[in-house]
Amino acid sequence: MKQSAGVLFLCIVLISFVTGNANSGMISDLCKHSDDPNLCLSSITSRPESGEFAGTSNQIEIIAISAASANASATSSYIKQKLSNEDLEPAIEDTLEDCQKDYQDAVEQLDDSISAMLADAHTDVDVWLSAAISAIESCGSALGSRAGNDAELSQRNEVFLKLCKNALMINKMLT
Repeated sequence: MKQSAGVLFLCIVLISFVTGNANSGMISDLCKHSDDPNLCLSSITSRPESGEFAGTSNQIEIIAISAASANASATSSYIKQKLSNEDLEPAIEDTLEDCQKDYQDAVEQLDDSISAMLADAHTDVDVWLSAAISAIESCGSALGSRAGNDAELSQRNEVFLKLCKNALMINKMLT
């Protein structure tokens, strides 16, 4: 009896291991088409849901969009923290407020992307992801052209744009 329970446990572990590798393989296959394959792979596999939820390309795309959304939310919090500084110059404050609005818009657009993905509406996913990219490109333009250039925010913008472009690339591969 104990031997059969041990064998059953070993089979379950092996099946879980093989299934996990299949998911990792599918993620790797999708991410190798990215401009930044390492970021693509790490941003998807580091998400808690990637192990049990990443069984199909559509599910992997939802995880990729969720990673971009989490990044946007964290960046929005970073901007909010910067705006709480009472010693900001008005021009810097204006730039940060514009970027804050851009990130809020991007989070909403990513939420719309996930809804479209759940409805298997890949064309709508393209539209919403492109809108999120455009919003953050506006923030980048504001940072570059006005007072208030913040090196960390510029870096966060670059990572966010790569995450969105990864999700967009995966979506295009699915259509």
